[in-house]
Amino acid sequence: MLRLDDTKARVLVIDASAHMRRLVITLMTAVGVRFCEEARTTIQAATMILKNLPDLIVIDLSGDATEALLFVHRLRRGEFGDRHTPVLGISSSGHHAMLELAWESGVDEMIGKPISAIEVIQRAGALLAESARRGGAARSAAE
Repeated sequence: MLRLDDTKARVLVIDASAHMRRLVITLMTAVGVRFCEEARTTIQAATMILKNLPDLIVIDLSGDATEALLFVHRLRRGEFGDRHTPVLGISSSGHHAMLELAWESGVDEMIGKPISAIEVIQRAGALLAESARRGGAARSAAE
């Protein structure tokens, strides 16, 4: 299993469900992430990103997928945060059209529901490792 020891990585989890946010945060600790923030909505998340740039965003696409995908699209356009921040999407729909919309908006990886702890850990860990190789978020340059 991938583990990022002594990481200063920041993960932002966006999900309307408090239970799902806590579950994903617990899984992030399995890869060594010590700094996790959670947002119930994309509006709340955008405000949080302006204060602390995350190294990974985990976003639920199951509720209002349009709002979530617009959030990712705006992130990729550079309207807030670092447009290169990796995004891991979680969706209850594995339909091809949904996956295509997610990738077109800028989601890097997708996981279907019900989620597998191992899959979340592996994909999030890989995205964080790639982010670290690239030098992390713009936050690192500002420190």
